[in-house]
Amino acid sequence: MKYQIHKYSLLACGLVLTGNVLAADSGLENLNYKQRIQRLERIMDSDLLRQQNESIQSLREEISLLREQLEQQDYELENIKQRQRSLYLDMDRRINNVEAGGSNNVKYAAPVPPPSSAVTGSAIPPVAAGDVDGQEAYSKAFALLKEGQYKQSIASFESFKATYPNSKYADNAQYWLGEASYVSRDYKKALTEFQQLIAQYPDSSKNSGARLKIGYVYYELKNWSAATEALQQVIKLYPDTTVAKKANERLQRMKREGH
Repeated sequence: MKYQIHKYSLLACGLVLTGNVLAADSGLENLNYKQRIQRLERIMDSDLLRQQNESIQSLREEISLLREQLEQQDYELENIKQRQRSLYLDMDRRINNVEAGGSNNVKYAAPVPPPSSAVTGSAIPPVAAGDVDGQEAYSKAFALLKEGQYKQSIASFESFKATYPNSKYADNAQYWLGEASYVSRDYKKALTEFQQLIAQYPDSSKNSGARLKIGYVYYELKNWSAATEALQQVIKLYPDTTVAKKANERLQRMKREGH
């Protein structure tokens, strides 16, 4: 009788141990299964994050391109407005001269076309008698700039400045030297030309645009502190103007880009 009881006790213990082993194996399998799932989730998350980062970068590049196009359109629109103002002033002078009875004795030079006007080498504005200001040479240099012949335009403007140092167009020529270098991506030369304009012609109406472009040049050169300082100076010196608006837009862009 005792032997049978002992036998059953051993059998019960064996069943318990077997159950524990099976439970342990099952727990281990569950653990491995969870680990595999977690590993797959990490791989999926990594791929998803990579794809999201690529999409975000692509969107940023597209937005940057659209902003550049918008800035160019704003620039061209402002030049169209400038052209209209020049034509209006010229017409007003002519009307006043007619009313004064002197229209038959006075010759007027055509207004210098702003950047947005379609001037070509075959459409040079008429030149007043005694061209002491070199308007014809200036217009030819400007026509080259509009045609995208930047190197030739730079050479022509430099020749114009050497020939007509006291011309009323001298400060304009200096500005377009900077602009031609800027669009040619010769940013260091553009910086020198714009700075020379401000130093040599402190009262020029082109100085506001030159200061704005100096900020743009520093941006292209990735000199963020200098760009920020130059753009803030534009806002301070020319509040409530188009150049101040553009300076603020570029500062906001730099902020979005983490500069």
